[in-house]
Amino acid sequence: MADFPNDLETLKPLLLKLLNEQIPAAIKERAKQILNRITAQQILSQENGPIQNLLLTIPLNLGSTKTDLTLQWSGRKTKEGKIDPDYCRVLFYLELEHLEETVIDMQVQNRIIKVTVINGHGATLEEAAGQYLDILRENLGKMDYRLSGVSFVNPVYEKERDLRGEPIPFTEAGSYSGVDIRI
Repeated sequence: MADFPNDLETLKPLLLKLLNEQIPAAIKERAKQILNRITAQQILSQENGPIQNLLLTIPLNLGSTKTDLTLQWSGRKTKEGKIDPDYCRVLFYLELEHLEETVIDMQVQNRIIKVTVINGHGATLEEAAGQYLDILRENLGKMDYRLSGVSFVNPVYEKERDLRGEPIPFTEAGSYSGVDIRI
């Protein structure tokens, strides 16, 4: 290891160096896959003005199932350049063996958290999670956050509802009160 130059101490340059060597095709293909994942995470984790996005994919072995946990943070930046924990959004994407595709959308506004769990087995999850909501609310309170609610959405029913219904004309939708502001 002492022979490696300092610029090869990170994984991406090591993978690039590996790809330039004569290696078996299977190893080369795996190295390309890893390199593409690293590059994708670098591209998707970017700063866009005062907004910062971070993406992290972690491979998981859950029993005999191999899957990825993808975390995506987005929010405004603090003066230190970090994501503001008072105003942010965190998305968790996970493919599970029995529950299949699961998305957890956590939105934080002024330290108030709203959680939406999107899964085809929403009713089952809601029933199972019911006993843990008070514990979640209590532990978030210890960190000076407040849980406004947890909702469970079945994407199939939402898609059917969107496809089934014609848009309701404004005159039939009822009266509207309030102000919409976009900054």
